[in-house]
Amino acid sequence: MNPKTILFLVLKIIALVLAVFFIVSRMMGDVMSNTDFETMKNSIISVAKLEPMQEADNQMIKRLYGIDPSQYDGVMLYYPDTNMGAEEILLVKLKDVSQQEEVSKALDARVTTQKKSFEGYGADQTAMLEKAKTIVKGNYILYVSADDPEKVTDAFDKNY
Repeated sequence: MNPKTILFLVLKIIALVLAVFFIVSRMMGDVMSNTDFETMKNSIISVAKLEPMQEADNQMIKRLYGIDPSQYDGVMLYYPDTNMGAEEILLVKLKDVSQQEEVSKALDARVTTQKKSFEGYGADQTAMLEKAKTIVKGNYILYVSADDPEKVTDAFDKNY
């Protein structure tokens, strides 16, 4: 074999190994949860401090996030009961991981709007938004803006 043939063969093997690695890592990152939506929702509600919030109906979810709850396996939103609050919990169970990008963009837009709303005068709310947590994992997306978001994210992780 000449050196060019050996080099070409080595490059093909490296490309094949990289392709297999990419496919396996991509599949591992999108592991779907078998937890049904009501179980996940109840575990989050049980640890969340919901007093400064109210549960949203489908119309409010569309208004605040621009997503249609009927397109997903489940959507729960608790949002501030006053205009001066930044507390919020959004839980979405996707029908397919291809919906991750759409929901993530809607979530980013909502957070950007909230940050602009409190810019300059809502120091406590801005601080809460800065420490908010977002988890995008397989067929679930969770967003928590609260004084103690870790309680909610821990409940999510335990049930995922």
